Amino acid sequence: MKRNFIILFIIMGLALIISLGGNIYQQSHDRKVDQQMTQIKRRNQRLSHQLSAVNYRNKFLINQQKNDQVTQNNQGKSQSEQNFNTVVTKFFKVMTNFKPKTYGQRKAGVKNLIADKLYQQYFSNKSTDGDSNDVSAKLNQLNLYTQSKQGQNLKGLAVVSYESKSGDNDWQKATVLYQVTFDPATDRINAVQNLGNSFKASDID
Repeated sequence: MKRNFIILFIIMGLALIISLGGNIYQQSHDRKVDQQMTQIKRRNQRLSHQLSAVNYRNKFLINQQKNDQVTQNNQGKSQSEQNFNTVVTKFFKVMTNFKPKTYGQRKAGVKNLIADKLYQQYFSNKSTDGDSNDVSAKLNQLNLYTQSKQGQNLKGLAVVSYESKSGDNDWQKATVLYQVTFDPATDRINAVQNLGNSFKASDID
């Protein structure tokens, strides 16, 4: 009887030691996991800060490049030509950058850029208000060339390179040449004439 008690005591002691050892191992493992997770979080935070810094720098450089291009384009040009460039650029950005959900915003976007008569031509029916028939478009490149002042109006050419797609179809590229008539007195576009889509900027340099 005493022998059985001793064996039982030994077994219980071993079980207790194994249990304590398992708990110590588990706690040690959990601490290691927590430390690894903390290190991963810190590393992710550093990478996130570095990525934010890179994105900020890239945006700054892109904006700087755009500003340099505007400055270069405006060098040696009259105020009327500069206004022509500014207004016509805004116009084509609004008209050729849209998604089905933002298509209707073009109407308000060009309201103060074009003459009332031209505004009515572009937005004379409901189909132009907010329905793009699931078409999306994006402007890739815009080149402007002022030609001559005829009376009170200033005429110029716009080479518009853009992409468009319908629904989930692939993007299709196109380049269209427009003649733009601009009134420096009102800083508005009076007329936009499509001259065709077989042009590129180098054709008229």
